[in-house]
Amino acid sequence: AVRDTTQLYVKDNFSMMDDNLMLEVGFKSLSIDYSLDGYRDYADYEIDSQPGYGPQSVEAEYSDNFLPMVGAVYRLNDSDQIFASFAQNYALPAGTDDIFDNAVGFDAPDPKGEEADNYEFGFRTNRETYNGAIALFYTRFDNRLIASSVMNPATGQPEAFYVNAGASKAYGVELSGVFQPEVFDRELYFNANLSYKKAELVDGFGSNPAGSQLPDSPEWLMTGGVTYEPTEWLVANFSAKYTGKRYTDFAESIELDSYLVAQAYVDIGGPNNFGMPENMRLRFNIDNVFDKEVMSFGFTGSTFGRPLSPRTFQATLTVDF
Repeated sequence: AVRDTTQLYVKDNFSMMDDNLMLEVGFKSLSIDYSLDGYRDYADYEIDSQPGYGPQSVEAEYSDNFLPMVGAVYRLNDSDQIFASFAQNYALPAGTDDIFDNAVGFDAPDPKGEEADNYEFGFRTNRETYNGAIALFYTRFDNRLIASSVMNPATGQPEAFYVNAGASKAYGVELSGVFQPEVFDRELYFNANLSYKKAELVDGFGSNPAGSQLPDSPEWLMTGGVTYEPTEWLVANFSAKYTGKRYTDFAESIELDSYLVAQAYVDIGGPNNFGMPENMRLRFNIDNVFDKEVMSFGFTGSTFGRPLSPRTFQATLTVDF
């Protein structure tokens, strides 16, 4: 597939109230020309009397010439700010290649471009030993393409396809921050992020009514980590991510359990006193430190899923010339 994208962007910045209020106003114009040429799957190669045989050409154009955005930051003092923003987005439909690459004997309608209105309001602070932010967000999607699945009778396995679910919305709150206590001489610092998000259908489609929760969309996500930098040549990190329970269907009947997975790395390189060339870096990674056996992904509308990768070790040597 070929995508030719043209985007025009105009914005300006304003300051008011003795430079305590900063405004950014603008808009963008987006145009995407999509084309897929050639043999798409086995049906294009099959010599029979059915329509659709041979190389095919599929074209579609997606454009929106006015996507406004506005952002505002109000400075309360030297360390604290209130911020707010609004933006409209437009995107190529999700799964476009999967939709267009199936050889069919009729002219399938082009999927509509996905649209979104995004709102955000929050507070942030930046202090000597810590910084943090809290934000409320709301996003409404139109023409949201959502992956669903059917069982392939030939293989007995689920295969994903995309349907237009109409409008959907997502709203919630996110907290994030970094803490670098002085007691550790700024060599040790902690970071964390916590978010709550509710994502659900507005219009509903098929047998899925309005208010249905979007599949594979956990309400709770949390990440946290600790980083140790005692010298210029050593960085060590341990972090973990919690993913709350979610469902693989709109009826919230097929549940995937919540899980916690951890990873760690050690990065060695840079100025040192033990003879290692400064243009060389050595990094060790461990993914899924505790070797958790959980389902990390579920096929929408089915009880099938994919397990999380087992504990994995990696070593990387980088040399700059």
